Amino acid sequence: MHETILLAAMLFLPGGESSTRWFGASADPQRLQTFRVEGVSVPVCGTVYGPKLEQGGMPLGGLGTGYLCLDPDGRLGKCSIFNRLPYPLQLGQPCFYLKLGDRRLTLATPKDGQGDAKTVHYFGHFPVADVRFELAEPIQVELRAYSPFLPGDAGESNTPAAVFLVRITNLSSQPQKGVLIFSPGGFPQGTAEAFSPGQNWTGIQVRHKPVDRLPDWAPCTYALAVENGSADADSSGVQVGADFQLQPAEAAVVRFILAWHQPYLRERSGRVEKHKYAERFADAKAVAEAAVRSHEQWLRRVLAWQEVIYGAQLPDWLKEELVNVLSTLTKNSVWLARTRPDDWWDQEGLFLVNESFATCPVMETMPCRFFGHWPTLFFFPELERSSLKAIRFFQLRGGQPPFCLGLEFAIRDPRYHCQHTAGAGEYAQMIYRYYLRTGDEAFLKDFWPSARDSLNFMLWLDRDGDGLVEDHSHAAEGEYFPANNPMDTWPFYGASSYTAGKGLASLICGVKMAELMGDQAQAAQWRKVLQRGQQSYEEKLWTGEFYRTYNDPATGRRNDSCLAAQLHSVWCTRVLGLEDPLPKDRIHKALDSIARLNMPASRFGMVNAVFADGKPCIEGGPDPDGGRIWSRDIFIQCNATAAMVFMYHGRRQEGEKAAQTMLDTLFRGPHPMPWSQPCGIHSLTGATTHGHDYYDHMVVWTYPLALAGQDIRAACAAGGLIDRILRAAAQRKSSPDPQRPTP
Repeated sequence: MHETILLAAMLFLPGGESSTRWFGASADPQRLQTFRVEGVSVPVCGTVYGPKLEQGGMPLGGLGTGYLCLDPDGRLGKCSIFNRLPYPLQLGQPCFYLKLGDRRLTLATPKDGQGDAKTVHYFGHFPVADVRFELAEPIQVELRAYSPFLPGDAGESNTPAAVFLVRITNLSSQPQKGVLIFSPGGFPQGTAEAFSPGQNWTGIQVRHKPVDRLPDWAPCTYALAVENGSADADSSGVQVGADFQLQPAEAAVVRFILAWHQPYLRERSGRVEKHKYAERFADAKAVAEAAVRSHEQWLRRVLAWQEVIYGAQLPDWLKEELVNVLSTLTKNSVWLARTRPDDWWDQEGLFLVNESFATCPVMETMPCRFFGHWPTLFFFPELERSSLKAIRFFQLRGGQPPFCLGLEFAIRDPRYHCQHTAGAGEYAQMIYRYYLRTGDEAFLKDFWPSARDSLNFMLWLDRDGDGLVEDHSHAAEGEYFPANNPMDTWPFYGASSYTAGKGLASLICGVKMAELMGDQAQAAQWRKVLQRGQQSYEEKLWTGEFYRTYNDPATGRRNDSCLAAQLHSVWCTRVLGLEDPLPKDRIHKALDSIARLNMPASRFGMVNAVFADGKPCIEGGPDPDGGRIWSRDIFIQCNATAAMVFMYHGRRQEGEKAAQTMLDTLFRGPHPMPWSQPCGIHSLTGATTHGHDYYDHMVVWTYPLALAGQDIRAACAAGGLIDRILRAAAQRKSSPDPQRPTP
């Protein structure tokens, strides 16, 4: 029998809860619970799911490594580790098996004739998934799976590996023995080679042909490893396993590692690029060796930064989201190495995030980046800088920044003239955000000409000279797409409270940057435009109770609905520590209207547009099946920023209600989607209106700023939440592994 790590006899806590459980709660998908999690010293909050989750489970993977979802039913789900970008593979295969005597049990709930678990209890706290299987056997099996996602440590977070700790407990009064097997289904087959990734570890590496659009010579490998076990390969695939023998009430932990190394990937132009991680690792064996050395430290550091969040003075529903929304970054990020002398990026590589590789693949769309770049900005600013450099590289001489770097997985095919009425100002604001985050004056000086030109291009779009950027629909007559604003199929006309307001906020930001750069002439010019624009905004959009959605006096087109995002400009300047672009009394009257009209219009979140009589606005184009009507539905980032304006203006209770309603829908609604967060929510059903795995919902990382009344600089100061998370994740001192107790 191979030696296993044995745990001391279980200790039982009050209420019968076992101290050897990874987490102390049972499945209840409708309830936000508080419970103990092993390795975290403060109470943890979250939703525990059963085996059914429409969009699958939590992804395992890091920054730019590809990912593999561990679904709640015990199977592997979406998978991009073999460079299927966009549109990941759908594996749908079990990966763990338990041999007891002559029986081979599949650790998954029944499906297609496979699966021996009666049910599961699934708790994801990204990048950790804790799963407890219920079997019709006197054996308890628990799984803890994780990858290194470490704020402040981009290099280590770029390790293509996942760790699986499986705890087996004998619940009977008789000795139990068996074999635990790890054999992921659906992986490509190839030539297998045994290796030893470390003392007492056994591994097997598979070298296989590329899965997608690469020449056969491209070296593709993955590896499985087990501690105190053995490895095997046959025509059905590879597996690793370990024997166990347990006395009554005894438990053992078996450790497995999955590593992958798919160094090359082809982008849409046809060029072959190289993953950044391939500079550090020669093959999957090398990745597995690194994981063997570091996996205990990874877990300790992950749980340490999570402990900061769970212990913070924040609402529980927000803590759950802050931890889990980071999975979006793993699902959509790529980090490419510099391999050619004419690559425009530096040795730091090119880091980019897709709008949604799974459902709407577009590389670094400006609006999604504007809302979703916050975790990168806060925790990996060096990667944020590389993305800003990419945008600047493709900026036109007239100042217009690209809307995106290309469709699908493309980095050399920039697109323009889409949502550019807002995008030009968004780009300038992101430059100032980076300066506030880092205090890097050299960066601001370097990027100032780019920001200046982008803002002046934005003002060029003010065609009637009223100081406001007009909305310009790009849809053909009788059609709705492209509407040329973030709600793709709902065109705005003339001055809109969303786009024109964002332009005012961008000018306030521009004036501040110009003053810092000593460009007084430019600052003075923009102040005049800003003053004229603020007056026009009042004249064209104020109804007496709120700012209307849009108004185009030249054509007579007007929409008098109350837009949830009408005060988006206020959020823009508040996170920058700058003055509000709108009068305070108007802001509060508009908030009164939003609370009265938009918030109660759906039990799933704040409806985008509602008329003064309480009827939702129905305007613009639905999808062919009628499932998406942006005016009537809930736009994720607009709901979030609107909620934060309440918070910034001393109306915390209303802001929290607006924020929590939407997050409750995502985690505990009729169609929960905790690790596949959508672009929007259907106001009638609570389902997605468009897409999954969306980048922009990471805007929720500014909720802590709004709740504390802080801007970026204050939030990142020493002792603040961001600083404490970074310090916790950086802990490298040796300490006892909570998963490896002494027998």
